[in-house]
Amino acid sequence: MDSQIIILQGGEDVKRRTNESLIRRVGELSRSKKIMIIPWTSDSGEKEAEYRAILHGYFSSNGFQEVRFLEREDTERVTVRKFDSVDVVYLPGGDPRALYEELEKRSLQDRLREFRGIIVGNSAGAIVLSRGAKEGETFYPGFGLVDFFISVHYSLHEEPISGTDEKIIVNIPENMWIAVAGKR
Repeated sequence: MDSQIIILQGGEDVKRRTNESLIRRVGELSRSKKIMIIPWTSDSGEKEAEYRAILHGYFSSNGFQEVRFLEREDTERVTVRKFDSVDVVYLPGGDPRALYEELEKRSLQDRLREFRGIIVGNSAGAIVLSRGAKEGETFYPGFGLVDFFISVHYSLHEEPISGTDEKIIVNIPENMWIAVAGKR
């Protein structure tokens, strides 16, 4: 696949599978039926282990024959092999700062930019794929795989967050998503 599709989710409760139709469609679009999850959105090993089990079941029941996880201790060689063996990468919700720092530490933002396939970012994952997000007084940086800022978990009852032409902000409501496609 010589193109890249980036799907940004405003937020999904993966335990309740509130956006399962999207995940099922991503599974249908996957040629390899293999997905890799980068699960580093928490500093808690216990919480990460719980979500690994949930995510494995979720993707297995929605068209993926193989669900892989990128591990913190994976060497560069193993990381390259894992990226090359899948056509879907998933970045879950959780702490956007933890995910950003772990990706940056391993220079994985470059690997994500070069990846040809589908990248799905849910909440924290969406933030790191965008140029960043502001929640309250806290700004969370992103790597700019899409050229705009986002607001996740946006409620239609809130005042929309907006910007200027130089600072476009896309508001993505809970359980909603947007897709950005392009050839490189």
